[in-house]
Amino acid sequence: KPAKSRQATILLVDDETDLLETQRRVLEPIGHVLVARSVKDAVAIAKETPFDVAIVDVRLPDGSGVELMCELRELHPRSEVVLVTGFASVDAAMNALRSGAFAFILKSFRPEELIGLVEQALSKVRLHTDTQLNEAAPPGLEAHSSGELALGLAHEIRNPLNAAVLQLHLLEREIGKLEVTDETRESLARRTHIVASEMGRLNRLVTEFLELARPHRAGHLAVNIAELVLDIVELERERAAETGIRFEKEIASDAMFAAGDAGKLKQVVINLVVNAMEAVKDGGLVRTRVVAETRNDKRGVLIEVSDDGPGIATENIANVFHPFFTTKDSGTGLGLAIVERIVSEHQGIVDVTNIAPHGLSARVWLPGA
Repeated sequence: KPAKSRQATILLVDDETDLLETQRRVLEPIGHVLVARSVKDAVAIAKETPFDVAIVDVRLPDGSGVELMCELRELHPRSEVVLVTGFASVDAAMNALRSGAFAFILKSFRPEELIGLVEQALSKVRLHTDTQLNEAAPPGLEAHSSGELALGLAHEIRNPLNAAVLQLHLLEREIGKLEVTDETRESLARRTHIVASEMGRLNRLVTEFLELARPHRAGHLAVNIAELVLDIVELERERAAETGIRFEKEIASDAMFAAGDAGKLKQVVINLVVNAMEAVKDGGLVRTRVVAETRNDKRGVLIEVSDDGPGIATENIANVFHPFFTTKDSGTGLGLAIVERIVSEHQGIVDVTNIAPHGLSARVWLPGA
């Protein structure tokens, strides 16, 4: 059975030390993380310790991650398995989806993508548990909450979407083998790129809609906001460097605590940092600031993420927290809506303003722990 404790248990299985450490750092705020570097180690851990979600690399030094997934599902039928795959492992990942994997994620994943996927898998595990606890409830639509229906619908959409993405990767490989002119190959590649881009947008939309629809109860643990922000800046720094984006940070103290759920607050900061990165061009600047601030005689922590991008038209400022409102060509319009909901659950305040001479500033105030 999945772990029944309040804190989720996540099993990471990968032999790449750097990737394993990145996954661990990203997921630690969500729950207790167990680590295995081989099929043998993963099975030994699973036999001793129940887990809720396993993140499994398709290729492991002593066997197949797909076969390991099947063994893990036999040990813990109500748990979920997410597969991590590289481009060369698409065929195996396709077979794994047919065998019952919750989803797959490419090794080039962004932190927010992994967090969203694991949160969705955890929601499915909890839904199964809740359903068992409420077996006496009358059958039919009225027995389910809108959040449960959203979860089920999102999962039903994600399954064929994952399969379509995998087939598209296979198609891209086949295009590279065709004996056609360079012009024809480039034309086909452009079209598959457009399809891949739209599938990626749909996948983000499903994940973010689920996050917005799912009710949460904020935790009351002391979360070190300074450490959390620094971790996120480091996680995003490499991707920022690839596009020439510069980071500046101002952390008033290395120990500033707010009361809440570390995983959810991490998602808030990730969403704000990613928004800022998407707003600036090559060579742009993203600033993060964490300072103590008292509001209405209540001490707290202020997180500010700003950029030197174009900002937002004044008439649109009031709409930025509305679901599905976006000024980006490829945006889902749910990122800031999710931020506002999480901050509200923490009895905090969030606002967005344009800054001179140009740029945008997002400020989140959270009650101190």
